[in-house]
Amino acid sequence: MSPERGGWADTDPVLRTVARAVFSLVLLFALHLLWRGHNLPGGGFIAGLTTSAAMVLYRVAFGRPVTRVNPRALLPWGLGVAGVTALVPLLAGRPLLTSAFGYVTLPVTGEFEWATAFIFDVGVYLVVVGTTVGIVDTLATAAVRGDHGARGEVEEVAHEGARDAHEGEVEP
Repeated sequence: MSPERGGWADTDPVLRTVARAVFSLVLLFALHLLWRGHNLPGGGFIAGLTTSAAMVLYRVAFGRPVTRVNPRALLPWGLGVAGVTALVPLLAGRPLLTSAFGYVTLPVTGEFEWATAFIFDVGVYLVVVGTTVGIVDTLATAAVRGDHGARGEVEEVAHEGARDAHEGEVEP
């Protein structure tokens, strides 16, 4: 629902202003958590939750999703990336989920460590973002439409059944 039509997305201009800045900062922090996650606390899961929180904030502030792409489209990509990263060591005769690592020296950043665990974290990140934002988008869309999901359908069928049973009764 857009702010022009009113409803839950018709939010305070202060919220929208703050959300613009906070959204970018939270995404940067999520990328930081993702980048350092294979050696320090963080990683794909918490970075995905942090990104999802930023996307939910955007949805609440502006009444629309961050992207036009269905977030559930990230699920097969994330599962594929994580799965391939987990299984490749088996082809080399190593245990499942074994991480390879090394060091690269670049002129701008100097020496830093690379690890295949980062690629696995990216897969986890995509799965977490796709799942959580997909759930929130589904709930938000249902709330805007006034859907009650399966519960509403069950109640509607129950009312129809009761009405049909009542109409079929014969008065003595």
